[in-house]
Amino acid sequence: MALFLVWSKYKGDQAKADLRVQQQRASDSLANFRAEHPQLSDSSSALASDASGSSSSPSSPSSSAAPSAIGDTAAVPHRLIRVVTPHFTAVLDNRGARISELTIPSLEGQPVYNPVLIRPDGEGALTLTLNNHSLANVVWRTDTQDSVIQVGDTGSAPVTISFTTTLPGVGDVVRKYTFLTDKPVIRHETILPSGVSTYALEWKGGLEETEKLSEVTAARGVGLLSGFLSEVVYDNGTSAQRASFQGEKTFNAESGVIRWVGMRRKYIAVLLDFQKDIQDRVEAVGYSNPDQPNAPRHYSLRVVGNTEDDNALNFDFVVLPLQYSTIKAMDRNYDEILFSGWESFFRADIWYPKLCGLVLNLLKLFYHWTSNYGVAIILLTLLVRFITLPLSINQTRQTAKMAEHQPAIRKIQEKYKGDRQKTQTETMAYYREQGINPLAPVMGCLPALLQMPIFIALFNVLGRAVELRNAPFVGWIHDLARPDVVLPAFQIPFFFPMGLTVLPFFMAGTMLLQMKMTIKDPNQKAMVWLMPVMMFVFSGSFPSGLVLYWTVSNLFTLAQTKVFTPKRSAPVVGRLKTAKA
Repeated sequence: MALFLVWSKYKGDQAKADLRVQQQRASDSLANFRAEHPQLSDSSSALASDASGSSSSPSSPSSSAAPSAIGDTAAVPHRLIRVVTPHFTAVLDNRGARISELTIPSLEGQPVYNPVLIRPDGEGALTLTLNNHSLANVVWRTDTQDSVIQVGDTGSAPVTISFTTTLPGVGDVVRKYTFLTDKPVIRHETILPSGVSTYALEWKGGLEETEKLSEVTAARGVGLLSGFLSEVVYDNGTSAQRASFQGEKTFNAESGVIRWVGMRRKYIAVLLDFQKDIQDRVEAVGYSNPDQPNAPRHYSLRVVGNTEDDNALNFDFVVLPLQYSTIKAMDRNYDEILFSGWESFFRADIWYPKLCGLVLNLLKLFYHWTSNYGVAIILLTLLVRFITLPLSINQTRQTAKMAEHQPAIRKIQEKYKGDRQKTQTETMAYYREQGINPLAPVMGCLPALLQMPIFIALFNVLGRAVELRNAPFVGWIHDLARPDVVLPAFQIPFFFPMGLTVLPFFMAGTMLLQMKMTIKDPNQKAMVWLMPVMMFVFSGSFPSGLVLYWTVSNLFTLAQTKVFTPKRSAPVVGRLKTAKA
């Protein structure tokens, strides 16, 4: 457990260091950054001018970027087209031919606290700039007069909605949104005239959280915000990556390619999947809400490049609930959005996602048998403990044997007091004679060490797997992914930041009994109380499913110690023998 706490502190310090670096980078002028890429970055000024609603005179240098100068839109009415699919609802706005709103009705068949992923009062997603002309405020012509379109289930024909506008002196630009019926995807296609050379595709409306954040951001406690992830996610051609940052960041500066990029929240991600490796620049800006400084960040996303054959204007807009088996079956590395590891930590980037997937699949298997994820966690705990039982039994017996022979060891220490080397020699000779493993106290940590990756994996599964969202156990435990609060009004920062919880008392009590049964060395009396108190403080804000796992594990240790500890005989004093030289 101490290793887990050290590891957590290390990762927290590392994250703070990364944030300081990003904040330092963000302090540099955005204009200076884009000055290094004039051929691709000039479109940002046009977009900014357009967004501010400036109306330059015809003689002004910026007049070519004004919406009124692009196409004949005077006779085109502003329209919103609501498209309802079995997976989500999207609102297309012909002003900018953008996605102005995106909602999802439920996750795993259960309603969400906030169904709006892209807010209608924001800037939406997928606005376009061509040849430094912003088309964000241009009213595009559309091929449908319907204001509401219903997309059928799997087997029905896809629905395509087209938008067209005229780029002065160049020709017509066409954008097509095709809503697929068999998966939560909008296929986006852009048809450009030959005179277009550069583009910028922007998603400035961010992605909202589906779960309730207010009670979590107001509280202070370990683990509360760990599952409320707000990140930019992308595939750099080798593996999926996740980034949380403040300020501006470019993602394919090192690898040179991007396969897909998007944003993720706790239980959902929305991606632009290019279905190929693209080399256009992908960048994002992370920013915090001043009213909620503890809340996860928001991001805006931008893809900039030249309109060559492999440009990024044709892609799949994927609305992706992070259901593990579904995203794993897509074979696009989407599962690494959910679980990932650090390459520097014993290549955890390879084995840790597989371990998390194994833990989740075992829980789902046990749930299939029992219809209760709380019982599934208990069965998982017992499975892990039975696997490590042979090591635990041997350690328990060796520890008991060493305690039985302590009087004889003390006599050796007294006899050769002052001669450290002789004391060690005689002690080791006595161990060999009695068949005692002197490393038994150290090896006693091995079963707990083997279980620690399972504990951390379960922590991540409970915080991120949509399958366990709102999963009840019994009585007062209504959601195993959250603390088991019984008195919300009884809040103590760090101890009970969301209110009084019950399971931490059971966990700390069983751990205290376990420590008293296993620690007999007077020099380690402090450990009897230290670990239970420390775990009690932390567990007040842990998911109740994790505290349940630890409590059941403690009960197993108590039973194991009671059953497999040899009955105490009279202390062995024995006759001291001098080891042969």
